Amino acid sequence: MVVQIEIPAGSSGSEEDNKITIKVKGFDKILTLESKIKIPIEHIESIRYAEKTIIEDRRRLGMSRAVGFRFGKRFIVGTFVEWERDKVVFWNIHDKKAAVYGNVIVIVLKNERYNELVLEVDDSERVMAELKRVTERT
Repeated sequence: MVVQIEIPAGSSGSEEDNKITIKVKGFDKILTLESKIKIPIEHIESIRYAEKTIIEDRRRLGMSRAVGFRFGKRFIVGTFVEWERDKVVFWNIHDKKAAVYGNVIVIVLKNERYNELVLEVDDSERVMAELKRVTERT
């Protein structure tokens, strides 16, 4: 189950128009102890497609689970501390091939409890375009 990302239209000028919302779905809510993550747009430092080998690469660096679940290279959901990079990262990936297919995006954050969000999404091209649209207007 992939996450749902709500991106504001940006027309009303309200505080909610300045935040994206990551909705964690299904059983992942229990595994991650998260149902929604709200991020102010100005706290997004960069957005990119994940490297095709992101799961293997990050595992080699060493990841300690804070709250979440990891099943080999296939399934990673929750908060993990990457000691070598000194980062706290929220992961939500269900298919290890998702990055190979271009369906995993990385959102790098500043001034947030997470340094990065690594997310599997259904329509990565649309999500990337919309995220770039809202981050470029700030």
